[in-house]
Amino acid sequence: MEFDIFISGASMIGSAFGSLQKYPVNIGISGDSISYIGTAKPSGKAGITINAKNKIVMPGLINCHTHSPMSIYRGLADDTALFEWLNNHIWPVEREFINEENIKLASELSIAEMIRSGTTTFNDMYFHSDITEKAADSAGIRSVLGEAVIDIPVPIYKVSENHWATKALGGNTESLSIPALVPHSPYSCSKNMLKKIKEFSKKNGIMIHTHISETKTEVELFLKETGKTPVEYLDSIGFLNENIIAVHCVVLSDNDISLLSKRKVKIVHCPQSNLKLGSGIARIKKMKEAGLIIALGTDGPASNNTLDMFSEMKTASLLHKGVNEDPLFLTAKEIFNLATIDAAKVLGIDKITGSLETGKKADIIILDTGSAHMTPMYDPYSHIVYSANGSDVETVIVNGKILMENRKLTTLDEIKIKNKANLLSLKIRKFKTTLEAKK
Repeated sequence: MEFDIFISGASMIGSAFGSLQKYPVNIGISGDSISYIGTAKPSGKAGITINAKNKIVMPGLINCHTHSPMSIYRGLADDTALFEWLNNHIWPVEREFINEENIKLASELSIAEMIRSGTTTFNDMYFHSDITEKAADSAGIRSVLGEAVIDIPVPIYKVSENHWATKALGGNTESLSIPALVPHSPYSCSKNMLKKIKEFSKKNGIMIHTHISETKTEVELFLKETGKTPVEYLDSIGFLNENIIAVHCVVLSDNDISLLSKRKVKIVHCPQSNLKLGSGIARIKKMKEAGLIIALGTDGPASNNTLDMFSEMKTASLLHKGVNEDPLFLTAKEIFNLATIDAAKVLGIDKITGSLETGKKADIIILDTGSAHMTPMYDPYSHIVYSANGSDVETVIVNGKILMENRKLTTLDEIKIKNKANLLSLKIRKFKTTLEAKK
């Protein structure tokens, strides 16, 4: 048997549903897929052989909610509430700096960070999504993305009425990117727009990715104007179903959770961003008890400041153990699943990725276990969630292609990207200083 890539001697691997085998395992990759997993070493040649002895080989992490072109605003406006952050800081700067060149640069910067920290698939929400798609495809990372839709007056980016639909149907079948419909939120999209998107989704079988009930302010606004919570409102207009990816869901009533479960809505939890913006803590235990499928996301690099999913996993586990006063809730193994196979289910791609199984796409990361903070090792799940960080990722493979080897990116010029981002930040800093002076 011949392989394009052969990974030999792995001490542990994450397979279906995240189980780990603690014996040396070999993995063969042919083309874009995993063609062999076993303890034997098949005879034949391999184009590339990777020695993974004493290393963790596991499925690539899946970041289920990002705004990747916002990396150029990282640290621009911290320690503020969500709506102040948007209205008084982010939107005014975006209005000045959203263009194709900056979107490309910021997308590449985020993609470099994601690959470095072991993310092999990301679900994105922003403008000029075709530019981010090209950047993702060029870098070789898997993505789910669509054109963000906001049809209330905001001081940023305006598109033609059907721009989002054109983008959703304009995908390249050879692309690693999967199209999505991306209405920003129920408070930034009209009822008519939400209904249009829902019908388009139903007709074309495309997932919908949106923010729902992120803050108390949002929920209070809907209760005042409609007499319903955002979830109740969306259900009343027939918007909710199994094709909805609902992000944040921080402020939910028992009835909201029941409705989301009944409609089989998929949930994305972004604990670090929710904490940093003071939005609150999502009722994840209640959601799990209701049978909802949940995944993790970092949110954008301007609101979280990092795209490291290892950090997000640890925060999620510790946070919910604490607020529920239950050390058994969200075990390391369960958290591992939220960032791999459950995340793939949320995005509708679990048939191709999210676990290491023969026939699935070769989306694989290899962790170095030789550092002091990874020594000794009794339980690999524990180390992945509570000890590891993004800098422990040594090798990243997506769709059978090596994107990082021995911590060196192979498809992106990281130094060039960082230099350009630093130069752009000087212009952003100058603009923001001038803006502040006019207040």
